[in-house]
Amino acid sequence: MGVLVDYFTADSDESARRALSSGPAYAKLPYVDCKGWIDELSDLAAELSGRDTSEFGDSEVVVDDSEVSGVDRVMPETVAVLAATEDARLREYAEDELLDDHEIERITALRDLAREAVRLNHGMYRWLCV
Repeated sequence: MGVLVDYFTADSDESARRALSSGPAYAKLPYVDCKGWIDELSDLAAELSGRDTSEFGDSEVVVDDSEVSGVDRVMPETVAVLAATEDARLREYAEDELLDDHEIERITALRDLAREAVRLNHGMYRWLCV
């Protein structure tokens, strides 16, 4: 059994809670499907920025059903670093990590989702489901 992971944006923790039972797509929230690919955005932000992961802090639980799914808020510093990542840095990272086209598209989509969250002053969240 695997863990399903989506990252999404919402205008508040209350709005983000709507994603708990069925995910952000069902709740009609902007999201990036990261199932089976990436779990912690702070790790990606650290790799892209050359900073240590410990500088970003852990995500905070917004809601958890204690059985199957949960929603965590991504720390604002992580979102800010992702949003500030330029295309050239994404290309460099993709080359260094030997990423395929699908992975590059996903990283770019995560960066763009972070930019939209910053632009709208929304939070960025992670939905997990076992």
